[in-house]
Amino acid sequence: MTHEVFLCKGTFFEHSQLTYKNIVELIFAWSFKESAVHTVHLTGLSENTVIQWFCYFRDVCSHHLVENPAQIGGIGHYVEIDESLMSKRKNNVGRVVQQRWMFGRVDRVSGRGFLEFVPDRTAATLENVIRRHIAPGSIINSDGFASYNNNVNIPVIPRHQHIVVIHEENFVDPVTGACTNRIEHYSKNAERRLKAVSGTNEAMLSSHLDEFMCREEYGKTPLDAFNNIIDHMQQWYPAP
Repeated sequence: MTHEVFLCKGTFFEHSQLTYKNIVELIFAWSFKESAVHTVHLTGLSENTVIQWFCYFRDVCSHHLVENPAQIGGIGHYVEIDESLMSKRKNNVGRVVQQRWMFGRVDRVSGRGFLEFVPDRTAATLENVIRRHIAPGSIINSDGFASYNNNVNIPVIPRHQHIVVIHEENFVDPVTGACTNRIEHYSKNAERRLKAVSGTNEAMLSSHLDEFMCREEYGKTPLDAFNNIIDHMQQWYPAP
């Protein structure tokens, strides 16, 4: 036990009542996207403990994204943008739950993508996200949604360029090559992940989306996810 205390001292785990072995097993299970039920069998821990720790891991993802805001794009970079509506779902008494809009962007050059929930699809809301997260001088590709009409006037230097593809006519513009295929694919991957946790409280969907983006950015393989969640916890560790 003395050795375990030494290993955990000054880390995210310092005040945890779990053994070092249990902690490693939990990180391992989370990294491999194991379900809470399977992780209970793997570790012998209670379901509440597993769910709580998985929630903490998502909190670490959210904190890291907030503390390390990312910009994609830049001069010469094509950035696809799109908004998508989370599908309507009914709760257990048959009422339709609140709809959630996601706004996403993908850099065609670097392959990096990001998503976030937004309160609406107004020009003011979407332009604010573009200003914060897409580097000046990007070549923005979008569909013909009216809220994007002012993209070239967003006050950044150099100004963005904006190329529109009209989906009613083409999925890829035959003249400019503009399309939104990558961001649509990226958004659908996120939606599949969120649907996999469809029993989750609506208030927790944002943290699941943050987990998805952290995995996409830092942990596409289980080993990467394992190493990076530990690195991120070392930067911020209010232990359970």
